[in-house]
Amino acid sequence: MIIRRYLVKETLKTQGAILFILLLIFFSQKLIRILSSAIEGNIPRDLIMPLLVLGVSNMADLILPLSLFLGVLVTFGRLYSDSEMVAMHACGVKKNLNYQVVFFLCIFTCALTTINCLWFGPWSSLKQDQLVENAKINPSLAGLLAGQFQQTPDGNSVIYIGDVDKNNLENVFIAKINPTNNQRPSIIIANKGKTGNDAEGNQIITLEDANRYEGTAQLKDFRISNFHNYMGIIKPKELDSNSDEKIDVQQLSLTDLYKTKTPKAEAEFYWRLTLIISVPLMAFLVIPLSVSNPRQGRLAQILPALLLYLVYFLLASSIKANAGKGRLDPALWFYIINLGYFILAIILNCWDNLFMRKLRLKYIAS
Repeated sequence: MIIRRYLVKETLKTQGAILFILLLIFFSQKLIRILSSAIEGNIPRDLIMPLLVLGVSNMADLILPLSLFLGVLVTFGRLYSDSEMVAMHACGVKKNLNYQVVFFLCIFTCALTTINCLWFGPWSSLKQDQLVENAKINPSLAGLLAGQFQQTPDGNSVIYIGDVDKNNLENVFIAKINPTNNQRPSIIIANKGKTGNDAEGNQIITLEDANRYEGTAQLKDFRISNFHNYMGIIKPKELDSNSDEKIDVQQLSLTDLYKTKTPKAEAEFYWRLTLIISVPLMAFLVIPLSVSNPRQGRLAQILPALLLYLVYFLLASSIKANAGKGRLDPALWFYIINLGYFILAIILNCWDNLFMRKLRLKYIAS
């Protein structure tokens, strides 16, 4: 049907534009946080883009339901304001067509939300933790910041580099302040150096024309050594991915969350169910809220709908936070909120049908 395709096209186009804008806003906020961590030296620069891409799953949790909600609200509201929807109904197009269009879009959006909640979300959360943890135990020499004293993760050495140009280093200063295995404190100074990797994945730092000062003022055998090429090899450490302490509920599948009887796991389980159910629920709710009078302002239509949406997700977020601390039962409140909004959606959708009109007129007349 031509009108059905027209409504789907217009709504999908609006939803796509809203999704792009919301994604750009959340993406910018995520980028600022990651760049701040990279500037402070908490994460290497080569992890900026991978962390940004993996962070899309967290953004999609709230963006996907909101994009469909606003897409239907804006598109249907515009059609009512321009009297296009009134003309369609006057020509014999039933209102059930609106529900068919929204139902089709719900299937598409709900499928993406389900994939994100069941697979991509847990996988991306696990991958982010592995990347950051691996960067902490195996810091990249190429990610060293110029002009700053930086301490190695083990706390045994301090490194200063005057200038960094890709893999080339200048004015290198390395001080081993807490030596291990009965080694003595030492300082290495070199004018130039470079970093690289071998075939086995080991990190290699090569210093040219380096001087090494070993010992302390209390020792008589203070040593000064000069090296034409001083090479150091850093072998990567293996990340223990089987450690139970590093397992987060956000990284568990829905089945594992259901089997894990802890407050955080139960809160995460019902939070994911809420994200999936919110797509058809809020889309069903927004259909009657999008009906507007051409004489009314657009804010009179949009503000009540956004208020109901914000209240829904604020309540769901509050329940997740308190249920994770064991303060309330997430299952009970999950059914209360979703059932309450479902009843509200039924009332709003039936408010303007023939039966409700007769009932209201009978009530007013009496």
